[in-house]
Amino acid sequence: MLYFDQTATTKPNQEVLDVYMQTSNKCWYNASSNYVLGTKSKQLFDKASILALNSLGVTNKKVVFTSGATEANNLAIYGICNKYLGTKKRIITTKIEHPSVMSCFEDLASKGFEVIYLNVDHNGLIDLNELNSAINSDTVFVSIMWVNNIIGVIEPIKEIIEIVKKYPRTKLHIDAVQGFSKLKNDFSFDDVDLITISAHKIHGLKGTGALFINKNLDLVAPLKGATQQEGLKPGTIDVAGAVSCAKAMQLATIDINKKYQYVLMLHTYLKNKLSINPNIVINTPDNNYSPYIFNFSMPKVKSETIIHTFEQFEIYASSGSACSAKLAKPEKTIYAISNDANRALSAIRISLCEEHTTSDIDKLVEAIDKITILTKEK
Repeated sequence: MLYFDQTATTKPNQEVLDVYMQTSNKCWYNASSNYVLGTKSKQLFDKASILALNSLGVTNKKVVFTSGATEANNLAIYGICNKYLGTKKRIITTKIEHPSVMSCFEDLASKGFEVIYLNVDHNGLIDLNELNSAINSDTVFVSIMWVNNIIGVIEPIKEIIEIVKKYPRTKLHIDAVQGFSKLKNDFSFDDVDLITISAHKIHGLKGTGALFINKNLDLVAPLKGATQQEGLKPGTIDVAGAVSCAKAMQLATIDINKKYQYVLMLHTYLKNKLSINPNIVINTPDNNYSPYIFNFSMPKVKSETIIHTFEQFEIYASSGSACSAKLAKPEKTIYAISNDANRALSAIRISLCEEHTTSDIDKLVEAIDKITILTKEK
């Protein structure tokens, strides 16, 4: 079995599973309780918070542990924007964001916000000049994904930070789900107001994630309840979830460059193999990309057909974000960079990791070649 859908989810690391079970068995008490066992749980939670902050490498942030990136993105967006309901303030994102960001912006547009969706070029990159023109003194929020989850393009966060800094009221949020622990950032996380990560994308557990927030930044809590996690995520604290999330972050940051170079070799190997196939269109750009993501289209064959044919070879990949995979629509990121519905309807995302080998790539390419022959025969 060859699993090429690491961008959707990853196999949990055994150490992460162990620490989750140990915490659940030995320190399952309510961290908000005043007695000694509750205090012990709270201390463990606080240690997890410190470990997560250290793993991200920030000095000016606080962390809220969430159920994953979707909740973290919602908390970041509504936490800032709900302050401005009824004021028709401007907010900015791109046309290729994850559904958990895009849906929030669409909702806020219906509530009176002026939403600017930045265009992207054929490589998926935003135009910094367009951002410069779009942002103004009425802009309160900008959300731009660091690494796109469909084609792997890396947005110029360093330059985006410099533009946003000119407007003190504007808060910058980055979805770092596909970038954290995979790329060495050329910018400081301390210069970003809000940062989202998801543990199950880095060999942690589903249902765990985090939002990192500037210490001096107050958010309006979308959820109402008690005061846990500063009231931003009210309800009984999931200590084991927080501990396992922090552990996943710590483990993921080990040997980043070594893993990156190896996966880059695999990415290049795959690209060279598929580049000679006249039936393949490569969607991942030649520059400014994460090697962990490789996207291609077979314009005469729908994604669903390719995916189910892959299954016959015990190969598993995806057509895009698992959060919207059931929708029979052109993949929006591919359509945004190509304006080609057929290309967008036939897109396949291959997610690579350090556990893959060139032999795995050979088997994948062999299956793709067979699919090409089968579709020609039909």
